Amino acid sequence: MSITLLVSTRKTVFTVEDLAKIFDITSKNYLKVLLARMAKRKELIRIKKGVYTYTNDYNQLELANKLKRPSYISLQTVLFCNNIIFQDFSRTVTSATNNNLSVKINEKTYLYYKIKDEILLNPLGVITENNIRIASVERAICDTIYLNKNYYFDNLKNINKETLSKMSLIYNKRVKNEVKRICLT
Repeated sequence: MSITLLVSTRKTVFTVEDLAKIFDITSKNYLKVLLARMAKRKELIRIKKGVYTYTNDYNQLELANKLKRPSYISLQTVLFCNNIIFQDFSRTVTSATNNNLSVKINEKTYLYYKIKDEILLNPLGVITENNIRIASVERAICDTIYLNKNYYFDNLKNINKETLSKMSLIYNKRVKNEVKRICLT
């Protein structure tokens, strides 16, 4: 099996299921042997059980989506990257998912926070870009309010208040009320 086939997918992180589809292998035993051999030849790097890459320079946000499914990048990761909060979250990737989980891989901590399925599975404000599912800034604000009552945001001057208000409609009454308060300021 060729690494060029993996590179051509434009992904950097693969689950065993992804690799089975890419290599068109239906036999689990054959796939297991193949992946072990590719790892031994250093063609593949095993990041964690069932998750592989072909480069040490893999996309960490893509990995976050692969470690726990369903999930999308949100909360402090999105807020920090968009200058909504100023606390440094560069060593952490935060995601919304269906149960709480913490995984540490290569000096990076992947934190997953539980939100209700009807919110988690609602596609409003969740963008898929470059093989990564990530929340819009407004969705990340709503997720953060949902999980943290009266959360302090450092800089809300560049957010789209109309979008934020529409986004809040998929959340509970408390989130809607906190978003209304934000939109009035």
